[in-house]
Amino acid sequence: MKYLTLFALSTLLFFSCSKEEEFTGTLTVMQKDAYNPKAGALTPFWPPHTTTVFEWDNGRVVQLNHGTAPEETDVNGNKLLTVTKTYTFKGTQAELEDLQRKYTNATCDYESASKFLGFGEAKTLLEQALIEGLKDFVNDSLNFQCSGTVTKQDIITYLDNGEIDKVVAAISSCNWTLLEWKKAFDTALKDAIQNLGHDLNDYHVCNNDAAYQVRLINNFITNRKDITTAKDCNGPQVYFTPPL
Repeated sequence: MKYLTLFALSTLLFFSCSKEEEFTGTLTVMQKDAYNPKAGALTPFWPPHTTTVFEWDNGRVVQLNHGTAPEETDVNGNKLLTVTKTYTFKGTQAELEDLQRKYTNATCDYESASKFLGFGEAKTLLEQALIEGLKDFVNDSLNFQCSGTVTKQDIITYLDNGEIDKVVAAISSCNWTLLEWKKAFDTALKDAIQNLGHDLNDYHVCNNDAAYQVRLINNFITNRKDITTAKDCNGPQVYFTPPL
């Protein structure tokens, strides 16, 4: 009986020691107001730019998504990006190495016909067309009203001057819902693309990439064996809020 007990104990210790080590990883979602020179994601009413960072014990990958690096700052030294969501997950070394490879390729530029909708240098024709279209949308809306020291004309003037930081600071004083802002951006962007002779569905923006990266990690968290996820690259995803 004594030898049997020792054998059982040694067997238990063998299987306990042979269990593969698990590592902890994180995906950090970082955002800032698009086209705004100032730091932070200040309001849900304005579209964000989204950067993601994948980290674990043996690796770190940053997906700029054609935008801002985590260490970049504004003129006052404030970090441009705000952390809006962090996902934590566990896996074996082989699983996280595979996940890191998949995350590295989780972009709409990788094996996709969709093209990144870049504005290039400030005040390109496309950016001008987008801001002009948004300004017209605000101007023509009978439902768009502001209160306090902010007026509807202030918003129009800020857009006309390209003063995005002032628009972001002021729009919380206006009564458009998030749905109305999204509709305005989608319409203005669609018109801007079509007026330049292109099809909106041929393009993506940074948020398409970020949403794809987040879906990949969420799929791993919920089901480590099957983490396949579709790329949603046909048509710019102007707004993106990381899911819970």
